[in-house]
Amino acid sequence: MRTTREGRIIIGGEDEEFEDEKRRDNKLPAKTKTILAKLKRLFPGVAAEADYAWTGSFGSSTTGLPSIGAVPGMNRCYAVLGYGGNGITFSMVAAQIIRGRITGAGDPDEDLFAFK
Repeated sequence: MRTTREGRIIIGGEDEEFEDEKRRDNKLPAKTKTILAKLKRLFPGVAAEADYAWTGSFGSSTTGLPSIGAVPGMNRCYAVLGYGGNGITFSMVAAQIIRGRITGAGDPDEDLFAFK
């Protein structure tokens, strides 16, 4: 949960594994209602309604680590993918790895995050 500069509240949750996007999307109204109820329990003095609601996918790798580095088969193309809820930590790791690739200095952790 966080707020915007305009004072809006952005809150999420109610994640679950799924295989069918249509079934996932059909759950949106009920999940929105549940999230709003949780918000009201946490902050009873806040009158909140959902102006926007959306669903999305959250993916992960088999190792739980993001893919960081040179994109195979694409010269001078680098990507940082799949760091989910650990963005602050992995964005710094990614910056160091990509810098090492561009400068030619390399990075000792590069192989841990390489595209496989």
